[in-house]
Amino acid sequence: MLPGEFINYSKEEVFKKYKQLRYTKNNNSYFLYLIYTTGTCVYVGETSNIFWRIVKHKNKCSNESVICLQEHSDKKTVLKLEKHLIRVLKPKFNSRYCQATQLELF
Repeated sequence: MLPGEFINYSKEEVFKKYKQLRYTKNNNSYFLYLIYTTGTCVYVGETSNIFWRIVKHKNKCSNESVICLQEHSDKKTVLKLEKHLIRVLKPKFNSRYCQATQLELF
């Protein structure tokens, strides 16, 4: 996968593809993910375990939602990208990094 490229999945596809993470404590990959519902980004997040993170997003992620994923090996990169995308996309369920008075330092 090229840097900056997202792969789109349904919720069920994420569960099927990453089911091996159910029992993983220490994963060396970090995921940047965007949840889209009816064509609108409703959440941007990062995690090392995308399987359990999507399970916890019951209220944000329906069966019709599209989950866009990027996998990275560097947590700092993922955190920077997450912060930047939250500020740019202003998703409905993200409150951190969305204040108008914050400067964009990306």
